[in-house]
Amino acid sequence: MNMDILKILCCPVCRGSLTENLICTNCTRAYSMIESVYVLINPDTYQKEWKWDPTIFTEEKMTKVNQEYRSYINEETKNAQKIWWDRMESYLTDFHGIVIDIATGLGGLFERLMKSKDDLLPIATDVDPNVLFWTTSKVKKQYPKELIGVATDAKYLAFRDNVADYVTSCSGFNNIPRPKLAFQEVYRVLKKGGKLEFMHSFFEENSSSAALANQHGIGAFIEKNLKDILDSVGFHKIKSEIVASATWAENPMDLLPVADDKQYFAIIYAAK
Repeated sequence: MNMDILKILCCPVCRGSLTENLICTNCTRAYSMIESVYVLINPDTYQKEWKWDPTIFTEEKMTKVNQEYRSYINEETKNAQKIWWDRMESYLTDFHGIVIDIATGLGGLFERLMKSKDDLLPIATDVDPNVLFWTTSKVKKQYPKELIGVATDAKYLAFRDNVADYVTSCSGFNNIPRPKLAFQEVYRVLKKGGKLEFMHSFFEENSSSAALANQHGIGAFIEKNLKDILDSVGFHKIKSEIVASATWAENPMDLLPVADDKQYFAIIYAAK
């Protein structure tokens, strides 16, 4: 095990340091490494989180799921998302050092981190280890850059204070319940002067999508609300750059947005 990695990891419950065997030196909780992924999750909170269906993680099933999902996306949204991704890639050229990707999922943003400069150590994270097993295995076969996979809840990150140069995400903060807890954790793990730069989407304040999001207690889907949360956590130089928008088509595979609501695609920037 690489001891340098242990210097940035901690127990997500008490934040104690970890031994080479991933045992907390403070509270003695034991964690594990499975398929090269550090599984550092508090079991008491993990049972309450959404999880991927582990049966879909085969090439055949994933291809089928992706094709089906894309079939529901209208051209207006596809064009808006392309602008969104192109803009995010222009930000990635400045990333360096330790970069934590929150809610990596299937790795759309993480793959772009892997293709970036050599002075960058990308860390994939997700609350569900199963999706990280799939994504990190796939990415390792395609890119030679060193990577780290850490299964950790964004609301209880298994990283020590002041270790990350950048934190990023593609829509991860849209799906996290009680997002303020996650932003507090991001602020904690960033170095002084570190940056939070991520892809995010918004709805109009009085839309059906915003009401449904509030009903389920997920995300910060109103632009002003998100900025207020970031400010209350302690971030400064907060900027929201809406780069495109599109009307969402009916999609039975997604809870949000609600069909016929407008979705705004943004890049969010904040500094510690």
